[in-house]
Amino acid sequence: MTRNLKVTSYLSSAIALALATASSSVLAAGFQVGEHSATGLGRANAGEGAIADTALVLTKNPAAMTMFDKITVSSQLAFIAPDVDTDYEDMGGNAQTESDYAPDQFVPSFAAIMPINDKVAVGFAMFSNYGTGTEASDEFTYSDVGGTTSVITIDSSFNIAYKVNDLLSIGAGYDLVVGQAEMTRDAGPAGSFDMGGNSIGHGWNVGTLFTFNENNRLALTYRSAVDMSFEGDFTGEGLAFDPIKDSTPPTFVPGPGGGVIPGDPELTSTVTGTVDITLPAIAELSGFHKLNDTFAVHYSAMWTQWSALEELKATSSDCAGALNPAGTCFEKPLHYSDSMRYAVGTTMYVSESVTLRAGYAYDQQAGDAIVAMPDTDRHQVSAGMSYAASETMSFDFGAAYILGEEIDFKEESALAGFQDVAFTSTATAIIVSAQMNMVF
Repeated sequence: MTRNLKVTSYLSSAIALALATASSSVLAAGFQVGEHSATGLGRANAGEGAIADTALVLTKNPAAMTMFDKITVSSQLAFIAPDVDTDYEDMGGNAQTESDYAPDQFVPSFAAIMPINDKVAVGFAMFSNYGTGTEASDEFTYSDVGGTTSVITIDSSFNIAYKVNDLLSIGAGYDLVVGQAEMTRDAGPAGSFDMGGNSIGHGWNVGTLFTFNENNRLALTYRSAVDMSFEGDFTGEGLAFDPIKDSTPPTFVPGPGGGVIPGDPELTSTVTGTVDITLPAIAELSGFHKLNDTFAVHYSAMWTQWSALEELKATSSDCAGALNPAGTCFEKPLHYSDSMRYAVGTTMYVSESVTLRAGYAYDQQAGDAIVAMPDTDRHQVSAGMSYAASETMSFDFGAAYILGEEIDFKEESALAGFQDVAFTSTATAIIVSAQMNMVF
């Protein structure tokens, strides 16, 4: 099948590079990406908005920039190795397993903070909040619900912070979100389709930081929903997905000697299509408490407005396939509810050069599981360390193991005669991250 994914000219080289390596994570609620920093990974992102130990705190809380008195730059690269397996029975009743169909990914991020004076600071960050990717094999029986599904986004965030007084700092930012999406499905004799597109969205974020003293801080942050309209090529073939019905349908000739005259379902058409997706809003409460010179505890509670995501739907005025109403190229209802993520962690300040950290997080299932996104409840255990090579350079390392709970679900398949097929999915992931910080 011909692929028609086009990369639009408005992508700068830096953003294009980030998109090429951004996350396709299926081990967070819905398709959320949390791999923003190695320090955060090492503590399961517990207390991330309130700790402010590297410039990548900007991915969580713009108000925390007031804690920096020098220009600080941080960059990190995480590697995600998911293992997603789904068991099912094929149309002959034979037990089958679709194994390891979520590809490994690299996830980069970058942040820079520049204090203007003792009250005002500005900063820039580039990271990904949302991304998903699964690639079912050619041997997967129900390819109309498998195929390839990929949504990748990169957020370029421009922020400013103001220190109101010793207790309160506030911050706000503008988010430019660039996205890339691709979807392929094969409904066998009914036809198949391939769609790829790009989008630009706009959002905003606000944050507060309450500094009770140097050892105790609370943060409350909010990042707005972002409406993305992915526009690109929709290529369909067969009676179900040929957009402009170039194919000849079967016809019935009545009377003696009549019968069904076979049609020609093999012709392929390409039209411009659009997929609208809302990236959910996020609100988070974070806390940090240093109990003594060597030990601190931190925690977070994060809410994500997954109820804003209702369907995956490709539309075009030229689409008129047999399985969908006129104007709809493809439609997949999604059943999502708002979800919570809870995290707790500890930090041990071993020496002036070495810091150790650990954390645990529980991530609630956001939506009904489907083969392309087998969402479930997840548990994360993390550990990490930092090494200060000098007063101006430090390195961070983090690692995490994520265990998704086994989930049973059903999904309707055209290849099964539009009947529900039972699936059982399991998912685990190993994540490692390295980071460098510079102070100028």
